[in-house]
Amino acid sequence: MAELLASWPGMRARYFYGWNVVGATFVMATFSFGLGFYGLAVYVATLQRLYGWSAAAVSAPVTLYYVAGALLTASIGGFYERLGPRAVVVAGSVAMAAGVAALGAVTQLWQLYPAFLMMAVGWGSMSGAAINIILAPWFQRRRGLAVSIAFNGATLGGVIVAPALIALIEVIGFARALAAAALALLAVLVPVAGGVMRRGPAELGLTADGVPGPSPSADQPGGAPRFARGASGACPRPSLSASRPRSACSRISWRW
Repeated sequence: MAELLASWPGMRARYFYGWNVVGATFVMATFSFGLGFYGLAVYVATLQRLYGWSAAAVSAPVTLYYVAGALLTASIGGFYERLGPRAVVVAGSVAMAAGVAALGAVTQLWQLYPAFLMMAVGWGSMSGAAINIILAPWFQRRRGLAVSIAFNGATLGGVIVAPALIALIEVIGFARALAAAALALLAVLVPVAGGVMRRGPAELGLTADGVPGPSPSADQPGGAPRFARGASGACPRPSLSASRPRSACSRISWRW
């Protein structure tokens, strides 16, 4: 009975895979904004407290972080086009995790610069521009809704990730807390990116918003009828004359 209902036209529920990609970008935004944007205030405040560094000294590498991230964001579209979202997000996740873990292990001021530069690679690869690039091929009519849902992950990163970092630092210390955050980023985001993200709906035989692509055997998209062809090629236009002898090419085959 279930098979009969599933095969009946219109009875199968149509679920668009693009919403899986929205969920993956939601998770990406949660970690990238939680660790790469809202977490910066936690890092700076903790480093000042631990080592007595001035606000100006710690702010210089943070400024470099934002500049490097902005430069990468401006050119990240080309990387997504050539490599696809899987490779770029996985590479960005590894870079951000390495930078966060390295930040927890610094003991001298100059070490902040390479740590923040490594984090900038992850931030530039997974910031707001990346969300739009990943979702653009999947949605046209409902793109605004899809992007809004994905950006809610950025808000969740500020609500959950940053307070969790503060609590974790108080319990297990700065270095271990950042190492745990880096491991959590890799454990969650790498499988999500590798298993869910695709270049676009064409890989699944779909177009934007889940509309099925045209059949390669159809003359016209959308199931338009076509005439059967004879062995010599295209059929001539059917004649209304009753005296015209019938031939195999005069029979019309309707295929939907």
